[in-house]
Amino acid sequence: MLPPRISKAVRNENEFPYIIQLAVVADKLEAELGRRIVQFHKLRHIEPRHGRRMFQQGKVFYRWCFSDLSTAHAFVEQFGGEFYKPRLNPD
Repeated sequence: MLPPRISKAVRNENEFPYIIQLAVVADKLEAELGRRIVQFHKLRHIEPRHGRRMFQQGKVFYRWCFSDLSTAHAFVEQFGGEFYKPRLNPD
């Protein structure tokens, strides 16, 4: 039997430890916000790494994953959002 496929978003969340989740008003990002986020990544010469889109407490969250803490903090300062802290022990 083949092992289950892991989505790219899940791989990003596993490989890039600093995850920021940003609540959006509708089910998708506003075009202007999306352009600003793309520009943020371009200015830093980094590839946007998307995490999973989550539905929690009646809200939709988009996640971005970063390899370093300083870039993740800069993202929060510019766009808001919060650090996602995964449960260390799922049991």
